[in-house]
Parts: sequence; C-alpha cells; structure tokens
Amino acid sequence: MDERQAIIKNKIHAIVTSSESDEITYRSEWLGYLPFPVFHWIEYQGESFSSDFPFDWSLEDLVSLERTGFLETLEAYENPEDSFDRDIRYRVHVGCAPR
Repeated sequence: MDERQAIIKNKIHAIVTSSESDEITYRSEWLGYLPFPVFHWIEYQGESFSSDFPFDWSLEDLVSLERTGFLETLEAYENPEDSFDRDIRYRVHVGCAPR
C-alpha cells in the first residue's frame, strides 16, 4: 500500500467508524464531450466525501484496498452503453485499522 492509498484508507475508516453504516459507494460518470473529464467520487450514506482525497486518486486505489481486505465489493454496475457510468458498492471492514 502506498502513501496515497493509506490516506484514502484513513479517511474511509474515519467516516465509517463515525456512524452506523459500513458501506460506501464509488460512482463515476463522464460529464460530456471533450474537454470534459470523467468525474468520480465516493459517497457515504448518499453524501460525497472524497473531495479530501489526494488529487490523483483512482479506482485502482480502491482495488488495492480491496486486495488488502479493507474493502469488499458487494455490488457493481457498469452501464453497457457507457463504461464511464459506474457504481460499485463496498463494505468497509473496520477491523482492518488504518496504519
């Protein structure tokens, strides 16, 4: 796990342990045509909280956290007509304390 992933893990751990739910959702969508980028964020109980993540974070960081056992995919959806339209619901295993 690199430093960026450790920061993300700490922020996820903090928000999940401060409330009752242990689930987060990754969402992404393309904002339109070029030059508009793909926008992605993480929600907890319907509210985005990933604006405090390092600027260059990506879905690969969450995949890495899943490999460590911190996250577990519960459900994934990808629009068959738009691969940028994606939702992934994760369970956070809070027993995997941040480093």
